[in-house]
Amino acid sequence: MKKIYLAAVAGNLGMLTVGQYFGWTSPSLPILMQGKDETYPVRLTSEEASWVASLLMLGAMLGAISCSFIVNVIGRKNSMLFAAVPSIISWLMIAFATSSWELYISRFLAGLSTGITFSATAIYIGEISPADIRGNLGSMFTVVSKIGTTLEYVIGPFLSVRNLAFVSLAGPCLFLVSFIWLPESPYHLMRRNARQKAINSLVQLRGKNDVHKEADDIEQSIKVDLANDSGFRELLCVPGNRKALITLICLAAIHQMSGAQAVEQYAELIFNQANSNLEGKYLTMILGAVQVICTIVCMFITDRSGRKSLLIISAIGSACSTAMVAIYFHLQHDYVDTSNLTWLPAVGVIMYVIMFSVGLSPLPTALIGELFPTNVKALGSMVTVISSGVFSFGVTKLYLVIADNIGIHVPFWIFTACSLAGALFTFIYVPETKGKTLEQIQEMLHGSSSVAKLETRKSRKKYFRVGFF
Repeated sequence: MKKIYLAAVAGNLGMLTVGQYFGWTSPSLPILMQGKDETYPVRLTSEEASWVASLLMLGAMLGAISCSFIVNVIGRKNSMLFAAVPSIISWLMIAFATSSWELYISRFLAGLSTGITFSATAIYIGEISPADIRGNLGSMFTVVSKIGTTLEYVIGPFLSVRNLAFVSLAGPCLFLVSFIWLPESPYHLMRRNARQKAINSLVQLRGKNDVHKEADDIEQSIKVDLANDSGFRELLCVPGNRKALITLICLAAIHQMSGAQAVEQYAELIFNQANSNLEGKYLTMILGAVQVICTIVCMFITDRSGRKSLLIISAIGSACSTAMVAIYFHLQHDYVDTSNLTWLPAVGVIMYVIMFSVGLSPLPTALIGELFPTNVKALGSMVTVISSGVFSFGVTKLYLVIADNIGIHVPFWIFTACSLAGALFTFIYVPETKGKTLEQIQEMLHGSSSVAKLETRKSRKKYFRVGFF
């Protein structure tokens, strides 16, 4: 079992750089907007800063699309390794940028890497993990990302923009060195009719030779999943696949519209506007540390408490937390004396990070690797990541615009409403996957046994040939 944890850690290291990209803006944008770094030639307006922050998600959407085409061709492992290339280029461009346009391009390339890494890693970790600890390993995905974000929060205020980029470059390099030795996903190898390689992969991942029963189960699952097409028709028209897609798109929307990107990328700016007694950069460091701790806690309780209950608790807690921030800035907007309430936004943001980290942060990503069957996993992951990117881009781009023109309280009231809607949606619609194998999850979604499901899919395939094309 020790080997699977080591494999998961190495596989998730790609998310370290993804977290660094999200955290980079918090210490760097105030420096670039206020011209505090005299050695760096780029200065940004508020509008330009919003583009630097949000272009990451536009690139992530293209990365997700690219991943859907390559992940089944070159494999999960090679897709993850390939994502390190634009990541390295991006950090070098930030280090040597001389204009805002070079920062735009670098952030877009960072997004390209993010989209590929996010999609391929979720699939890879979901496929190499045993059912009883898959929630833990899937949540590790987010833990590593938050560690990357916190690293930027902690070291960013004390380094120049150029030096921060050079230090951050160690992230993708560390991933390449550690991950290149890991085996390919046994599901992908079985999908490519490489049974012996799949068995060898399982032996390496499980640390034992008796893996033939699991290999047989994977082979049967692959045959069932590949008995039909892998296009949009299969994703949208098969009820179980459609339910998985709706679940993940809505969770992606809730994840982003609860305020995640606004808090993560503009944390220092938010704290500075709150007029707290403690400098924004130090509050941001505390925020990052709390974020990592709470995500680690979630990683260990996911397979005990279940996904659904944690998502509901997280959404309600996030709503209460953003409401605290909204109340403070609403009072400030109405010229009410808030000198005795300067603690409220800091407590609200930190409480938000705690509540967000125990469910809404890690679990939607973990569910990507669980809910989709093999034949539409790449396509479903792509659609989910693109949806998440659209909402994230909207939040990141519009937050500064709305806050500057209407008031900072308005976006936080929107975040509160979206979190409450998310709790209701989760309670009514999201399925529980705790303790289930990937095969059992598909049987639950499709409401049939594997054999019956195979026959149903064959029938659908015949129906689609006659009725559609």
